Parts: sequence; structure tokens; C-alpha cells
Amino acid sequence: MLFFISRCPMTLSMCLRLFFLVLLIMGVSACTYLKYAAVQKHYARIQNIDPSQVNLKHMLDRDTYFVYGKIISENGLYANTEMAVAAYSDKFKKRERVDTMFLRGTGTHYGLNLPEGRYSILVFADINNNKIFENTEVVSKNEVNVNNELAPDKILSRTNLKLSYAQSIKTLSAITRKHATELSTSFYYPTGTIRSINDPIFDDNMSILGMYDPASFLENAPTMFYALEEDTSYKVPVIFVHGIGGNIRSFSPIIEKLDPQRFKAWFFYYPSGGDLDQLASFFYDIFLSGNVIGVNEIPMVVVSHSMGGLVVREALNKYENKAGENKVKIWASLASPLGGLSSAEKGVKHGIIVLPSWRDLNHNGEFISRLYRKPLPDFVDHSLYYAYEDSNNKEAGDGVVPLASQLHASAKADAYNTFGVHGSHTSILEDNAVIQDILAEASRVKNIFPDSHLEIIAKGGFDIGPYKNYSPRLQHAIQNIGKYVIALADGDIQPFHPKQKVFLRVLEGEAGVGSAIDKEYARFVLEYRENLKREQE
Repeated sequence: MLFFISRCPMTLSMCLRLFFLVLLIMGVSACTYLKYAAVQKHYARIQNIDPSQVNLKHMLDRDTYFVYGKIISENGLYANTEMAVAAYSDKFKKRERVDTMFLRGTGTHYGLNLPEGRYSILVFADINNNKIFENTEVVSKNEVNVNNELAPDKILSRTNLKLSYAQSIKTLSAITRKHATELSTSFYYPTGTIRSINDPIFDDNMSILGMYDPASFLENAPTMFYALEEDTSYKVPVIFVHGIGGNIRSFSPIIEKLDPQRFKAWFFYYPSGGDLDQLASFFYDIFLSGNVIGVNEIPMVVVSHSMGGLVVREALNKYENKAGENKVKIWASLASPLGGLSSAEKGVKHGIIVLPSWRDLNHNGEFISRLYRKPLPDFVDHSLYYAYEDSNNKEAGDGVVPLASQLHASAKADAYNTFGVHGSHTSILEDNAVIQDILAEASRVKNIFPDSHLEIIAKGGFDIGPYKNYSPRLQHAIQNIGKYVIALADGDIQPFHPKQKVFLRVLEGEAGVGSAIDKEYARFVLEYRENLKREQE
């Protein structure tokens, strides 16, 4: 605390009042702030005495880079094997393991949070299934440089890791998972993505950790993409983006009213103390680029609260107008500081520690000055929702964000519509009028599946009993959209997408077309017809 006071030219009482007022405005507990200020001082002290890359990545005043890509097996090895992806550095200590991510199977994504440097990225496969990743189980070895020149946005994407047969590296120590919790697997999402909204990963203590120690947050929530259920390709994605210190549970009043037959809830759950430009790059890469999550041309809806609106607006600047990008049709921003915050500037000037996101929230900072360098893409309709606590003094805003920032001129000019409510910065998330308007906006999204197709999809699928000899992925499809597949095969509905036309060609026995999954679908149709014929006899 003395460090802060010594830098402040005002009186002690004025400094204290200003300091704690800023914390209040920023939605920060003074006790929590001081606790993590002490933690940061501890990291700095340790780095001076016994420097390490592990310690460095936890320091808020140092840049870190996110390296991610796919685990690829070209020979079918380790398809359902527990794996560990680990990054090693020799910068300060020999073979220092700087970050580790655990996952299951191949074809899924990994992510590592690393300070600047050169790394060996190794993949371990638990071949003997003893829950320990041993030095004889290394199935991939890669050398990667991480620096600002190679990754100016602090993201090194599409760093894919190809697997081979196991080799031994004597100098490595075995890796044991700290937590034995079984990670959910998915046919379409990264390992550990599917969670209940009541999962401990979304507890308040994790949200606070994301503000003050992004590296520790990412060790527990490395994917930043989460969903409540396995993917269903015919539903419109609704992506929820929280604000600083927030989490996905704050959107529960909206999620509960989403039509589960039409929409699927996705979440960008990120360390909110981090650099906003880096976080926006994460958002683009995960949700918009089409390289991580594909939506097969189905338009998307994005709902953001508070600072989350800045992350989304910058992510929309990163569109490259290339084939395969996922398109956002509706973007709803709620109580977002679209013009920045003067309180953030005060926090940067007077804080003991400064969160990177505070620098970007500064209304006079570089991030805000560049935020509107591009207009919104033509296909995005921005619904701007704002709140005010005092009807007699609306300019004061919602108690956290002034109205002038919520209705920033450039943001308002790009908005499809604006919608104001009497309420606070958080109560806007529970306001029934706001929720109903968001749902009405989402209903405008035109699904690429024709209504006649969606009606059949809603009828569901079949009991998996007679079809247990199929792959888990196809079993999932049979249970959920089996009747739709049969209707398509029987000609009850006409194909509307090229992939469906390919499937029908496979069904007709045309040689040399279709993927392995197309052929498995075709085999299911033939078996279904045989079973139906036997039942009728």
C-alpha cells in the first residue's frame, strides 16, 4: 500500500478515496485487489531471486503468447487415448515444463499459454493407461519460437502437432494430472468443452482468478470455448461473452428462455484481466475464422455484456472476407463501455498493479482509439442495449458505465437499433424487456435448413439398440436425427446442400464419392430398411 501512496501527489485521504472509488467503479473488491497485488509482488521477487518461465507467465506486466493447433494422427494411432501436451524451455532452467494441457484422442485442439522464448512442445500418450505420462510415451516432438515478431497479436495459431510411434526421452520426468476429474469428450469440440452451467469451472473464484492471474485461469480453463451439449449442426449458435470479472452464469436468464430446438448456447469464457486485442484474436480464431469451430454457413448470434462488447467489436474488425469464415448475423451488446472508461485511466495511473484490460478500457487509450477503424461488416446487425439507474439523470449511466460511453457515437452510428432500460449495470441481464427483444432479434436469423427439414429433425431419432455396431459419432446422429436421415434417403424431402447430394450418391452405390462417414450413413439406411422389412413381415 505504501508503494501506491508514495506515487500519488494528492493527500493520503484523497489518494485512498480515489483509489477505492476506482476499484468500486471497476467492479473490484478492494480486499481481493490488495491480495493479488501482494501475489504479484511475490512473483516479481521470486523472478529476481530464482527466475523461471513458469513464474514469468504469471506476472501481469509481462506478455504471454497463446500457442494452439490440432493433434493430428495420420495413421489412426491413439484415437481414444489420454494425452498430455507440454511445453519445455531451457531459458532459465534445463527442461522446465512451462505449461501443460490434458486431452483425449486425436483431431481435437490444444492450447498453451507461454512467455516469449523457444520451446520444445511434446505430446505424451498414456499408452499403458496408468494415468501417468511417462518419458517412454512421447509421441510427438516439435520446436516452436514464440515472440512478438512471429505473433504480433500474441497468438500463434494452427501450430498442429503430428503424432507418430512412441519414443523415449531419458531427461524427462513423468507427468501426473493434478486433478483426476474425467474430462468430457466430444465428436466436434475440444476435450473438456461440454460442461454444465453449474460446473465449478464457472464459479466466482475462477472469474476473479481470470482478472488477476490469467495464466492460472488458463491452466484450469484452457480452451476458452464451452458448450452445454454435444454439437447439433442444424441449430443456430448463440455465443455469450461476459464482462470483466464475469462468467457465463450471468446469462442464465437469457439462456433459460432460448428455444432448445432452434438454438445452441456457446460461451467465450476468458481471463478478463488479459489484453483485449489478444482476447479479440482468440474470439476471432475460435468462433469466426472457421478453423476451429465450423457452422456450415449457419448464421450466428453473439450476446455480450460490459467489457465483452469491446472484445467482440475488435474481433469483428478481424474478419478477412475469406471463404469458410463463420458469419455473425446478430450482435447484442448490453451495457458495454463502447467509448471506454475514465475510471480505467485512473486505475492505470494510481493502481498498485494494473490489469492489461484496464489499459485497453482507458477511454484515451490506443485500443479505444483504434476500435472503430473499420465499420461493422455489412452482414452484422448490432443491437445496442444501454441502461441508466436514474431517470432524472440518464447521463450518469448504469452505475458503472456512463451513458456517453454506452452510446459512443461511432458505435451508435453502426448500430442496427438501440434499446434503453431503467436499470443497473448487472440488472440489464435480467430485464424481461431486454431478454424478449434479444430473443426477437435472434428469431430473425434465417437458418439454412428449410422449415420442412427442421420439422422432421424435431421428430428426433431411433433407439440405438439395433445399431450398436456403428461408430460413436454415428450412434449420436442416429439417436438425434435418425428420422431426418431416413426421410432424406427416402425422398420425403429434397437435399438442399451439396453434402446431402453427395450422401445420396453414396446411397445409390456410386463409386469413388463420399467420405467414410457418408458411407456409414448409407450403411445405416440400408440396415434400417432391412430391420423395417423384417418387422413388417
